[in-house]
Amino acid sequence: MFGNVTDLPVLHSYAEAVAHYESITPIRGSKNLRPICATTNGRRKKHMQIIKTTHPKALGVAATPEGALDAVACRLYDTDVVTFVSNGDIIIDNGGYASTTTHSFIDGIFCRSYYSRPVGAYTKGGYTVIEVNPTGNPANKKIKLLTEGTVTIRCKEPSPTAAAFDFVGESPMYGYYLKRAPMGMRRKEVEKFRKFALACAKMIDPEQYKVAHYRSPASMEARYVYAAMTDQERWNDAFELLIPHAINTQWDYATGSGRGMPRRVVAADPDRLKRLMDDVLKYVFCDDLFEKRETNNPLSNENGKYMVGGEGLVL
Repeated sequence: MFGNVTDLPVLHSYAEAVAHYESITPIRGSKNLRPICATTNGRRKKHMQIIKTTHPKALGVAATPEGALDAVACRLYDTDVVTFVSNGDIIIDNGGYASTTTHSFIDGIFCRSYYSRPVGAYTKGGYTVIEVNPTGNPANKKIKLLTEGTVTIRCKEPSPTAAAFDFVGESPMYGYYLKRAPMGMRRKEVEKFRKFALACAKMIDPEQYKVAHYRSPASMEARYVYAAMTDQERWNDAFELLIPHAINTQWDYATGSGRGMPRRVVAADPDRLKRLMDDVLKYVFCDDLFEKRETNNPLSNENGKYMVGGEGLVL
């Protein structure tokens, strides 16, 4: 329905999924392969199927053949992306890929129109974000990051126009928040280099740095850059690593040509350079500089990227 996936049926419950499965005629000569799309064009999309299965992952059910529940899965390639379980659970799995196709597939299964989107999927920070609306009020939307494993939801209020879904068995979500005082102390430790770098940025010819240097990714690891920042004999190396990523190109219409053509202005951005130097510190000292707290909105900042430590790339 949305993005690059079309012809999908809208399904909100196990009963609807079973009914749709029964309505699909298997591809002739196949082993009961049933394309999930019922249209003439949709039946050609054999990589999107609807299958009957059992699901041991339903909440409260032991992962044994005896404890498994009947289920209907909406499959994209080799992943059961949306599985409707007979106990009412709906299990969403991106198969480990936060891709546009997977998210469009999820949207298409749940959304009757662009303005009726009780369940949505999109990418943020490299992760799949599942969004539900338990009350029908846009102000009450809830999100959950699908970082690993699956997310389970359930339809609270079936409705042709405004179905309401909510998460089941919600586990806590966490965010990372910067500690201002420790960050200030770390900045003071490299204050001399910061002044050196900002002074050099005013004197260089930015045209020479507008294309980033072709260096190995390892040279941009935060721990490598930090080692150069803290060794005065290597300050120039650290500056040469950082400055290409602080060059900013803008179009100046005020001083352009008389024919209204803008003038291209290339300059070193001191604020961007400061952010890069801060990023080095945040990666290298992530354990000391960030506090992990439970939150309802883990997307309020992107500090989670720093938790890879000194191996993080400063770009």
